[in-house]
Amino acid sequence: MERFSKVSGVLKYFVVIILFWIISHAIYGQRYSIYNHHFYDPITRELYKPGLNIHTSIKPLRLDQIDRHFNTDSLIRRGLNTPNANLNIWQRFIHDDLFRWEKDVDGPIVIRANPMFNLELGKELDENINTWINTRAVMLEGQLGENLAFYADFHENQAVYPRYIREFVDERGVIPGQGRTKPYGDDGFDYSQSTGYLSYNAGNWINLQLGYGKNFIGDGHRSLLLSDNTFSYPYFKMTATFWNLKYKVMVSQLQHKNTIRVGGDERFDYKYGVFHYLSWNIGERFSLGLFESVIWAAEDETGYRGMDMNYLIPTVIYRPVEFSLGSPDNVTMGLNLRYIPWNDAAFYAQYVMGEFKFDEVFSGDKWWANKQGFQIGYKDYNFLNIRNLDVQTEYSQVRPYTYSHYFPITNYGHFNQELAHPLGANFRESVSFLTYRWNRWYLHLNTMYAIHGKDFNDNDDQYSYGGNIFAPNLERPYTYGHEIGQGLRTTITQAGGAISYLINPVNNMNLSMGLNIRSEVNDRIDRTDTHFYVAFRTSLRNIYYNF
Repeated sequence: MERFSKVSGVLKYFVVIILFWIISHAIYGQRYSIYNHHFYDPITRELYKPGLNIHTSIKPLRLDQIDRHFNTDSLIRRGLNTPNANLNIWQRFIHDDLFRWEKDVDGPIVIRANPMFNLELGKELDENINTWINTRAVMLEGQLGENLAFYADFHENQAVYPRYIREFVDERGVIPGQGRTKPYGDDGFDYSQSTGYLSYNAGNWINLQLGYGKNFIGDGHRSLLLSDNTFSYPYFKMTATFWNLKYKVMVSQLQHKNTIRVGGDERFDYKYGVFHYLSWNIGERFSLGLFESVIWAAEDETGYRGMDMNYLIPTVIYRPVEFSLGSPDNVTMGLNLRYIPWNDAAFYAQYVMGEFKFDEVFSGDKWWANKQGFQIGYKDYNFLNIRNLDVQTEYSQVRPYTYSHYFPITNYGHFNQELAHPLGANFRESVSFLTYRWNRWYLHLNTMYAIHGKDFNDNDDQYSYGGNIFAPNLERPYTYGHEIGQGLRTTITQAGGAISYLINPVNNMNLSMGLNIRSEVNDRIDRTDTHFYVAFRTSLRNIYYNF
């Protein structure tokens, strides 16, 4: 009860501040983009042009800011010939919002509702196993007057997955990016999730958002800083946009999936994260982003900490604060770079750092705490001046023990998944993509090649070799000589392709048929999984199965 009172007091304090701020400013509701799927995103591909003062590395994107440069409704419809007036229910289902209500009473009122689903049938050819996914969902978003914007969705799922995904679920107890699960039949899983937000614009510069969902920082397919790889989490964030700068501060409550029982219920340990990101568009082509985050446990060996007020000042630098507290927490820092050489193309890069000790970094002794990584990439929309031919290729590598910490709970993860790259640490990876659209037809091709150092599970070797960020990094075999790929050196290769037909551009409803081939080779296994599927779905969000 004492802990609950402390938490309640802090929450009440912040609620009062937020309400006072909202009431005392002229505020205008706005929408965030729901089109976050890498292959079917009609908006991001238009933003890499010199002179556009848009901060492409902060996602989801704010549509009201993009509206200053583009007609977002036209971008979403992709130039397709779709009727949009006097539609019956069937026509609305395949061409427009299933439900849309607009009225202007002392300000605009807009409410939209659409179905979301993924109905997929497939076969894992190597094991002759039938796979399927049955996802049903509904999405509701809107604007109420000039003061409030909102979004909400709910997903209910049952599925039978290919072998490597089933093994991931058995090991971690979660569906990739979609949270806890329970058994369904012999080989299936039953799971659900919901996301949503309330959003306010406080004046011309400040946006406040209270939500339950995911965030992404970067211009690549992966992010080494903060990605949408994990399950959703509650957060409160403030973004300030002025001149050529955009500053984001986010406070989130994360979970360490270490099951404890309270009565007949399962509970998980809580931890908190605060994230700062400053994006600066320099000139017409270059962008620089500065990132820092800190993760701390709600309760540690010193007692209950809860929301640590030391980290809630939006302009503070975390490393000195963390050091002054006795260095109990996990600080991650990094850079994001982007350069636009010509229209519709970008070079991008990231650098992440968990520890930096100058003499150890440059000694060449490969100290275990040289926790660093980087990413470089290139993407080109309308490649070779071929309209709607999009290519992207990127390389990432992260040294062992990056994102891990002394105590498992303060790792850089949430709900048994990584907050950054899905391979965690101790890896090198290359991914490439090609997408071509002709009218309503899409062709997708993708490849992935990675070397990942995994931990052993033998009784005579219980060390962490730095690939598993959830293992405490004190349990390491030695202090110096650490290299990427150490431990159980594993080569992972994936190649896939799909052909899709876009039915409704408003919610990315499509019919798709594809093939994915994945191989995993190390000293203990050498196997290939070949998976064929057909699907009827709405492709709005990213779920990462390429790991």
